[in-house]
Amino acid sequence: MSTTAKAPSQDMTQAIFAQGLGKCYQMYAKPSHRLMDMVLPGKKKRYTEFWAVRNVYLDIAHGATVGIIGQNGAGKSTLLKLLTGITAPTTGEVHVAGRVASLLELGAGFHPEFSGRENIFLNCSILGMGEAEIEERYQSIVDFSELGDFIDRPVKTYSSGMYVRLGFSVASSVNPDILIIDEALSVGDEHFKGKCLNRLNEFREKGKTTVFVSHDMGSVKSMCQWVVLLDKGEVAEQGKAEIVADEYLKRAHAQGNERLSDYNRGSSEYPRWGTGEIETLDVDLFADRAEPTHVFRPGEPFRVRIRWKAHDDVQEPVFGLGLYRSDGTYVNGSNHHWRREPIALENVRKGEEGEVEMAFERLPLLQGQYYLTCFLYDHSKASPTAIDHREHAVTFEVIDAHHMQHGMLLLPTRWSVTRRDGSGEQTEVSEQ
Repeated sequence: MSTTAKAPSQDMTQAIFAQGLGKCYQMYAKPSHRLMDMVLPGKKKRYTEFWAVRNVYLDIAHGATVGIIGQNGAGKSTLLKLLTGITAPTTGEVHVAGRVASLLELGAGFHPEFSGRENIFLNCSILGMGEAEIEERYQSIVDFSELGDFIDRPVKTYSSGMYVRLGFSVASSVNPDILIIDEALSVGDEHFKGKCLNRLNEFREKGKTTVFVSHDMGSVKSMCQWVVLLDKGEVAEQGKAEIVADEYLKRAHAQGNERLSDYNRGSSEYPRWGTGEIETLDVDLFADRAEPTHVFRPGEPFRVRIRWKAHDDVQEPVFGLGLYRSDGTYVNGSNHHWRREPIALENVRKGEEGEVEMAFERLPLLQGQYYLTCFLYDHSKASPTAIDHREHAVTFEVIDAHHMQHGMLLLPTRWSVTRRDGSGEQTEVSEQ
């Protein structure tokens, strides 16, 4: 799509308009070079240019809810700073109509030595509210934040979640025409996130304009009419939420696959030990395609194939796999011997080679990064002995666009909802 495509105007005036918008930073190898440029400016550049944002076009109508998405380092936060006036553009122009409230970097705008109460008055004043208006709204801000007695403590003692509670409560309670939010909500707990999403829905129903950065494609698809995808500081795509969010996931899938493939090809820093009669070689992962991959979606087929080669005779080798979340949480362990009908691999001779596979018809994992440890042990001995034990043998990632469940496992849940009228008579039953 063209990067100059316009968001739906809805026959309203523009809330935000930007054209040719760019921000360039001068990167110096040494602090002394910056000083020399200030004292002895010359034609020779002592810095390199880094364009965090370049040639961005935006046309956002009043009442629109717009998402800005992209990989880390794509320029999302810089763009929000340009829209809020925190950072001056290097090129182009930006026009914002109406009162703007923002929640950008965690703790931005708070004085660490001031209490939460004092910071509410300070921030509301900065946003243009008078003392009487602040007094009128103060209690509702405190109630929404649920900070209780912490409201009278210095914010330097707050956790990251408490910062978000205070920041969002202030930003959303000053009745702004435009609310701009960075990824700060991602550090909040699930209860407060729910409250924030409800507040954003209220904003949309009142015809307010919301611009927010998020990596949660479920929220982006459900809340936004229009989405802007940034890549290396430029608009790679913008349009309807469903289309652009899917494009982002395709790019994330491809980039994650490339990144993890490079990582898995590199020399492992994790332990590997054993007697070495059999060597495990490639560990490949497959979804529903013939080519190996390292990025999956919940519920799709998942297959692990381990190639092996025997360097000596082994009586009873058993291959197994341990599945772990990236933080080391043990998810599952299995092998071809621990089964109702064990698969026996006996009397393997020197020079033999082959493959073993383990598969799920439907991958039961939710979004996150995981790894596999390969176990190869000799079970012919009283105490199974390691032949080739490979910790952290391969890493993979699960990407979930819909976020219909939370946690670690995708469970095949079944729900039913029953309705009755005032007389108690059943009127409707829905089951799925």
